[in-house]
Formats: sequence, C-alpha cells, structure tokens
Amino acid sequence: MEVAGSVITNRQVQQANRTRLVRVSERAVKIVGPIFQWIVKRLPALRSRLTGTLGGRSGAVFSLIDKKDYRQAFQLALESVTYCETHKSAFEMNNLYWWVFLDSAARCATELGDSERQQVLTRAVAAPVPGGLNEASCLEKFSRWQWRGGDADGAIEFARRAVLADATWPEGHLLLAWYGLITGKFDPLPRLREAVRVSPDSLAEIRANRDFARFPDLIAALESDGSARRPTIG
Repeated sequence: MEVAGSVITNRQVQQANRTRLVRVSERAVKIVGPIFQWIVKRLPALRSRLTGTLGGRSGAVFSLIDKKDYRQAFQLALESVTYCETHKSAFEMNNLYWWVFLDSAARCATELGDSERQQVLTRAVAAPVPGGLNEASCLEKFSRWQWRGGDADGAIEFARRAVLADATWPEGHLLLAWYGLITGKFDPLPRLREAVRVSPDSLAEIRANRDFARFPDLIAALESDGSARRPTIG
C-alpha cells in the first residue's frame, strides 16, 4: 500500500486487509501487544519517548477515545495536528498523520460541542495535502454537523467533497444519496449505484435503512442493474 507521495484510499485499505502479511501481523500483535504494553508501563523513559512519536501520539489518542475521554483525546489530537505541521518526518508521514489526528479530533468534537467543532473546521482549511480516506471521513463528519445545524446545502456540499476525497469509500456516496432522497434536490439512485459498485456489501446497508426502505423501486433498481455483483477489488 503506497504512502509517500500519495493518499490512502478505502480501496487500498481493503486490499491491504486481504493480504496474508496483514493477517499474520494481526495475529502477532495480539500475542506481542500485551507483552509490549507491560514493558512500556514499567519503563517511564521508554513510554515518554514513544509518546513523542507520531505512532505513539496516535496510539494515545485512540486509547483515550476507547476510554471515552473525548476531552483529553480532542486536546491531544489537535496538539498533534500542530506537531505534524512543525515536525517533518521521513516519507512525509507527518502529512498522513495530520489527517489521522484531525479525523480523531472531529470524532471527539462530535461528542463535545460547537466550540470544538469550529476549531476542527478552522484547522481543516489549512490542510497540507489531500487526505484520501481520512479526509473523506472528516468531511463526512462535517456534513453531519451541518445537517444537524439545519444547513442542508452546507451538508450536501461537504458530502460531495467527501466523495471527491475518496470515491472508493461507500459511506460518502450513501450519505449523499440520503440527502438527495430526503431533500428531493437530486436523484439518489446514481449515488446508491456507485456505493454498491465500490462496495457490494453496501446493498445490505441500503436495504436496512428505513428511509431507503420506503422506496422499494429504488432498491429493486439496484438489485436489477447488476451493481451488487460487479467486483471492484482485484
């Protein structure tokens, strides 16, 4: 999976997850991880050094989120965005992590309030590079914030941008299709077809959605046009 000089897309993630190397690595992490955590807890100097790395920072953020300590996770994520802007790393990994941290901050801001959401939106304007899947995930959250705030046009615009950021991520297409269905501003079917094309499993999600389920002709069109049977990941 390419990192340097490019962005990571949902398709690349799915391809990587299917490789034997990743499956073996996941099993190794389950075995070694607890041992490594035990060592780190007992060596403060090592723990301090690790938390100063990009990987260490992201691990700390995710750990705080898992504990639902959204306030601390938000603060550390935004601090880490600044860290990425001021500390260059090999293969431009700081740019990749910039989006990882901003997406984490957005996730926390969803649980916090308008002030935190505005801070994330402000930082997003200064993105160093396109972010692929992480950028799409951020924009999807921004879209939902706008929708909940009563700004349908703003929500649709962010959803469109999410699709442009990573056209292989089905969630962006599904959200945009939902907006088309609810607002009547555009036909949701093309977006639904694209979601199913990039991820055939999306058809089950569409069937389970109570809003889409109210339109059986819409689902029938997806089932009959062959989108769900078209492979997208080689």
